[in-house]
Amino acid sequence: MARVVFGAALDPEPVRIHARGFFPFGLQHRHTAVTPNGQIYFPAAHARPDFAQASPTDQHWFMHELVHVWQYQLGYPVMLRGAVRLFLGYRYVLAPQRRLGDYNMEAQGDLLADYFVLRHLGAPQAMRQREYADALPLFDTVLQDFLADPAARIHLPAWRSRG
Repeated sequence: MARVVFGAALDPEPVRIHARGFFPFGLQHRHTAVTPNGQIYFPAAHARPDFAQASPTDQHWFMHELVHVWQYQLGYPVMLRGAVRLFLGYRYVLAPQRRLGDYNMEAQGDLLADYFVLRHLGAPQAMRQREYADALPLFDTVLQDFLADPAARIHLPAWRSRG
């Protein structure tokens, strides 16, 4: 799944998927995954042995978390930025003049996960923002530079970028 979106820009070798929370004392919500350090922490009830065989909705969630792995591996301060939650909405607005780096870290997660389930799974019902279910050409425009070179740091979110 990672290669389809990130090519060689994401190294899957060091990535581990944990079936437990990251935060001590049960502070992680039971329906929340976190990826603060290049590792993915799914609550045990939501971890899957193979997300490639999971439902489109679970694949969407996994892809969203893989975006944070990609951000982390390219040097984005995922843990620090996640702790400072200002301007970190998950919603995004697609527009032809925008590029991936224009979106905040959480909006990037949903944008790329929506693109993945639409383009590669043909599953618009798994999208978070279903209003873009017929907008594959617009996704292609917004993501054209990223898809050409997903390893370029220009695609990482700016600190003050918004959805």
